[in-house]
Amino acid sequence: MRRRLMIVYLCLTAALLLATEVPLGFSLAMNNYHHLVIHQVSKAFSLASAAEATTGAPAPDDDWRTQATAYGKQENAVAMYFDAQGRLTFTTRPGTRISDAEWRRTLDGALAGESTVPLDYSFNVSARPLFVAEPVLRRGKPVGAVATISSTASLRSQVTKDALILLGVALAGLLASAAVGIPLVRWSLSPARRLQEAVRRISQGQYSVRASTDRGPTELRELAEAVNGMTDRLVVMLEAQRSFVADASHQMRNPLTALRVRVEALEAVVPEDGRENLAIAVSEADRLSRILDELLVLANAADADGGSSVIDVRAVVEARARALSNRAEEAGITIAVQGRGAPATCLPGALDQVLDVLLDNALGFSPWGGRVTVRIRSDNASVYVEVQDAGPGMSAEEKERATDRFWRGRQPTRRGGSGLGLAIAKALLTAGGARLELADAEPHGLVARAILPRMVPATALADSGRTAARPDGLVGEGKAARQGGAGAVVERPEA
Repeated sequence: MRRRLMIVYLCLTAALLLATEVPLGFSLAMNNYHHLVIHQVSKAFSLASAAEATTGAPAPDDDWRTQATAYGKQENAVAMYFDAQGRLTFTTRPGTRISDAEWRRTLDGALAGESTVPLDYSFNVSARPLFVAEPVLRRGKPVGAVATISSTASLRSQVTKDALILLGVALAGLLASAAVGIPLVRWSLSPARRLQEAVRRISQGQYSVRASTDRGPTELRELAEAVNGMTDRLVVMLEAQRSFVADASHQMRNPLTALRVRVEALEAVVPEDGRENLAIAVSEADRLSRILDELLVLANAADADGGSSVIDVRAVVEARARALSNRAEEAGITIAVQGRGAPATCLPGALDQVLDVLLDNALGFSPWGGRVTVRIRSDNASVYVEVQDAGPGMSAEEKERATDRFWRGRQPTRRGGSGLGLAIAKALLTAGGARLELADAEPHGLVARAILPRMVPATALADSGRTAARPDGLVGEGKAARQGGAGAVVERPEA
């Protein structure tokens, strides 16, 4: 907004300068042209007056010729004398002819006794040589005419000089306007910047921040009051939601647990043909309990306050891979961890829960004897944790909907689920300034990628030149902590 306001301000200033200086430039050019015309008419009149003192000969005497020649050299002009019949009897520059029709009309008027001094002079746009003719009178009757042809090169030079001066003045005016306008724009927009900063901090979860309502124009103060009121209502709604989540967690967990216990107690009295329904009821109670837990996790993730912390990504990945190693062995699947560790920021415990979701999905969709690979790589800004399975993968439409709540795509027959896992993972990552991406794996399968903000220590920045030859990234070959069989395999980077 500051840039746009400055551009508008400078454009208006430039338009004002042009509206002032363009007419001024034309006025200066007209003034210079008028001075040139008056000067040449005065010289022509002087030569005509001197010619009147000569004898009645068709040509002027030697004194007049000398005077005319001196004028021609001094003014870089041509002086000519015409007799009463319009014949050229003398010229300071031999070979000069009056061929222009307008000049001929002016000369004919002078031979008829008319002065060529106009009441108004139009601007000589084409800058042609200036032609002036004055009658030579004797006893009030015209006996000849004196004409002068003078160059207008000096006029063009002066007009160009004036234009450059005016352009320099305009540029100086624009620079002065910018020098004055930048602090004025900053001052005028400072209330808007303070409001913007307050809104930004509120959007990041700092709900104790309030916009200032005691400074700035009335419109911005009213807007700040509206933002503060909206924030107050939002805080009340969030507190009510947190209270509801806590109450729901307390009020629903105990009855659900009691219901499951009582359903299991019926096993002794349920006949054989009803045991299957009893097992389904217990399974549904367990599923309802898991859904409740996941809903609570999802609600808490959405209400997270953005208090991120620094974590060792490699340590978290290894811990979660080992925690799921027994399940991987039961499914005949190998979990391989690759890549160098790097410090990153996220919500406390968020990456653990995200990895549990991603690894659970990868194990559920991978075939017997398959391999789930967890890669860790990083660049200057982010740390990437990728979980790749060997399953059937997802279509583009399925990847778009995969993080929707309660959405379940194609599921293996052995797998259950509530459809909340990826939604929880996405919410946890988003609350900590990270994000979740889903991509196709080669030759088949799915890559679930958690992208975390990287925390770069000062020592790492100092040593970046020495370690440039060993960038963080995927380790193609390494030393495995445990070889053979299914379960968790941690591949150590080569030193």
